[in-house]
Amino acid sequence: MEPHHTPSSRERIIAAARAEVETKGILGLRVQDVAQNAKVSVPLIYKYFVDRDGLLAEVLGEMFEEYVLEQLDASEAYFNALESPTVDDLLAVLALPQQDFRRPRRWQRMQILAASMEIPTLRARLSLVQNILHDRLTAFVDNAVRRITHAEPTMSTAALSMLLQSYGFGFVLNDLLEEGGGGVTDEQFASLMRSMLNGAMGLQNSPAID
Repeated sequence: MEPHHTPSSRERIIAAARAEVETKGILGLRVQDVAQNAKVSVPLIYKYFVDRDGLLAEVLGEMFEEYVLEQLDASEAYFNALESPTVDDLLAVLALPQQDFRRPRRWQRMQILAASMEIPTLRARLSLVQNILHDRLTAFVDNAVRRITHAEPTMSTAALSMLLQSYGFGFVLNDLLEEGGGGVTDEQFASLMRSMLNGAMGLQNSPAID
């Protein structure tokens, strides 16, 4: 049995700040509220993080990293467990516009990216995370293409991985369309992605799988 871990004051501060961001948004975070909820003094927060921006850089950077790497971990585990993966298996781990469980996190990622324009330390943290993510995603895509086609990739897997990551952010626009009664469906987007991936891999387009 593992010994019980008592959170340090720094850990309590980060947890309290994250709770504030998740309930009130980035603009709603107040250092005084974080101090009260973490049961620490405001000066102690400034000792650890210098100022409010330093606290936000730590918390938002941690959230961003967790969001993107957790999803990649799950995708790798699923895909690598398959014996003979297909394009449709790759589609199964990619984001689709109407998946409700992804909506809150993509909007939070957009907010974090926007905040990084005003907080240099956060931007530097996100840059490090993005480099790690891009390298891992490129390796995942490269491996997926090799396993599906049984051949060397003929396209830039780095460019393909950037495309796959980028379109997920664009779904915020589809969220806005849905609020007005429109939007692209998962089926429509999956059909487009299937055709695109098959073409990029030099495969014949497979029929849609229900």
